[in-house]
Amino acid sequence: MIPLELDLQGYFYSLLFGTLFAVVAVMIPVQISSKMRRLRRRRTRAVCRVCGFRFLRPEERGIVTCPHCGVRNK
Repeated sequence: MIPLELDLQGYFYSLLFGTLFAVVAVMIPVQISSKMRRLRRRRTRAVCRVCGFRFLRPEERGIVTCPHCGVRNK
């Protein structure tokens, strides 16, 4: 194997690009999992349009009644 010789400028470039690659490699899966979690939360939770009460939906789709004020919400 041939040893890799880096001068000071090449070392800093490789350090910069390695750090950028590491940040991108971490941020992409975090953004994807965050988006999936947000979509899942939107299906299972609801906010009443009248009183603003946050509650869990008993079923994922359809019209649900607010347990706090009794208004039907989409």
